[in-house]
Order: sequence, then structure tokens, then C-alpha cells
Amino acid sequence: MASKNGLVRPLIKWAGGKYEEYAAFSGYIPDFERYFEPFFGGGGVFFALQPQKASLINDRSEDLIAFYSALQRPEFKKEIFNLVSTWEGLQTFYRPFNDYIIDKFHNFLTDKDDQSTLFAYIEAYFQTKGLEITVNAGSFSAIDEDMLRVYLDKSIKDKFKRIKNLTAKVGKLFRTHELKNHIETAIRSGFYYYMRHLMNEEKGNLPTDAYTAVWYFVREFCYASMFRFNAQGKFNIPYGGIAYNKKNLRAKVSTLFSDDVKGIFRNCQIFNLDFEEFLNITMPTARDFIFLDPPYDSQFSEYDQNAFTREDQVRLRDALYRQPAKWMLVIKETSFIRNIYTEINANFIDFDKTYLYNVKGRNNRNTKHLIITNYTL
Repeated sequence: MASKNGLVRPLIKWAGGKYEEYAAFSGYIPDFERYFEPFFGGGGVFFALQPQKASLINDRSEDLIAFYSALQRPEFKKEIFNLVSTWEGLQTFYRPFNDYIIDKFHNFLTDKDDQSTLFAYIEAYFQTKGLEITVNAGSFSAIDEDMLRVYLDKSIKDKFKRIKNLTAKVGKLFRTHELKNHIETAIRSGFYYYMRHLMNEEKGNLPTDAYTAVWYFVREFCYASMFRFNAQGKFNIPYGGIAYNKKNLRAKVSTLFSDDVKGIFRNCQIFNLDFEEFLNITMPTARDFIFLDPPYDSQFSEYDQNAFTREDQVRLRDALYRQPAKWMLVIKETSFIRNIYTEINANFIDFDKTYLYNVKGRNNRNTKHLIITNYTL
């Protein structure tokens, strides 16, 4: 998708991306023959720079690289548009369900009916109407209707209980259109939680392109596009909420296959390696440029379950010291980072960066960053 200034925006949000900050350091990027990026993530600098020459990009995240690699496959395009159609087709369920349940929901909120009565109405609707989601050759192949029904049923009932508790707690009386919006949210969040289940539990059982479509969907509709995993390694960010109901998924997915995006990736090789292995295999030369946006030196230095320790920071420093290519690293300033790069006589420039992304307060909103290079700035 082209932005107002003519740039192509990243296809996916990724923690720590530098797209918005590109102007702060773009003037320090030298001429180059080939472009290398060992920690690609959302590719903010790649999309802003739009290198016209050969590019070699890499990330340790298997799912992320599977997504970028899939953009060239017709099978993935078919799968993800089928998922879009299924998402849009939810309206064929929630619109008649809204009409059926709204009066009964009012009765529940005003204590005319109890919870068991309301839930019996919901179960009766599922039994007589089914999902009313068209599952045919044009729909997403990964869906199991019975399992989806379980997630929708739970989500609807949980939402109704929460609204009832909120009504009792604060005395709020919801208008009919507000209740209908909440019912739609319950249905769409139920679908999201089913997709999240597929991502967490069915990766090995789904076709590669179907799984990648699920992964992209969850990235788009999880709250604030955050990525967080529990102690068992399961992704656990909830649905984004009522504001996400009207997201134009079709427009977002269409952008993935636009001519602009195809052009940017036309001369691009994609790797899924440790950064050091990537540099060793691709062998940048003195005519090349390496841009690096590695995980920060902090207690929270793990994105998508790939930990990055201080030992890795030193290993990165050593790998860069051996490089004949010009390189630029942009990273949050800490005394540790400044010290290890001072040891190799790197060049520094400070700049302030305001975070657009925050996970449980782990990121300070205003933080000093360093531009570190092996060439004179």
C-alpha cells in the first residue's frame, strides 16, 4: 500500500519497526551494490528505502519468513482470499442471529429471563440454523465447522455474561444497536479464537499455505498487533475488540499481492537463519550495505519466541567487526551497547525515538537511540 509520501508501507506490524523513524537516519545510508538485512521483522527500512538492486533479507522467525516467502505462491493467494471470504461471510450468521436473540438478550439483562433460559435459546439456534457460513470450494479449507461452532458458542455466552455483569455493576443500560455491536464482536472474536487455536495447536496438521494464512489473520486481528506467548509457548493475545469488527481485511490482503509489493520483492532473496549464519553464507563485500535492527539490550529481548541475549549482542558485534561491507545498526542506547561498540571504534550518532508499540510497559515511550556504523557519519 502506497502512503501519502509515495512510500510502500510494511505489510505487517512488528515490534521495534523503524519505518516511522527512517527519515532520522536515511541521510546516513551510503551507496551500495547489494542490500542486506539480517533482522528483517516488518521490514520498515526495506519498504522505506525500496532498494532497486539485489536485496538479501533474513529473520530468525520461521512463521514470519514463511509469510514473506508465500507471497509469490498462487496457492497461498487462494487460501488467504478464501479466509477473507469466510471472515466476510460471518455476517450471514450474525445478522439473523442478532434478530433472533436481541429481545431475549434484553430479557436476560432486565432479569425477565435467567441465564439458563438465554443459553437454551442460543443452543436451539445453533441446532436449527447451524452456522449459516458457506463452506464450499470458495471457503477456507482449514475450518472444521463443529469446532468453530464450539468457539462461537463459548464466545457468545461469555460476552453475554460479561455484559450482564457490567450492567449490574455500573447500572448501564445498553441501547439495542450497542448490544448488536457486542453480539457481532462476540461472533467475530469467537472466530478469531478458533484461528488462534489453529495457530497454536494445528500447525503440523494444516497445509503450509493454510497455516500461513491463519498466522497472518491472527497477526492482523490480535489486540494492538502484539505478539506474546505464555509459559507453554502458546500465543495468548486476545481479539482486538469492537473496533476491529470493521477492519477491511480484503483491502489489506489485496495489498499483499499488489504490483508495488511485487516490485519491491522482485530482486529479493529471503532467508530463515541465525544472523551469523546468514552473513557467513551470503558473504557481503565492500560494495554492499548491511542494515541492522536487532532485538534491544533489555530484559524483554524476545520477539516471536526467539531469545536474544547479551552473548548474542557480543556475537553480533564480533560478526560486524569482521565485515568488509559498510553497516549501520540502529538500537536503543544502553551502557552495555555503547561499550561493546566503542571497543571496535564504531561511529555513533544519538537520536530520540518515541515508541508506537508497548507491551506491558516494557518500552519507555521516549528513549534515546543510537545510530552505529563502521563508516564515518
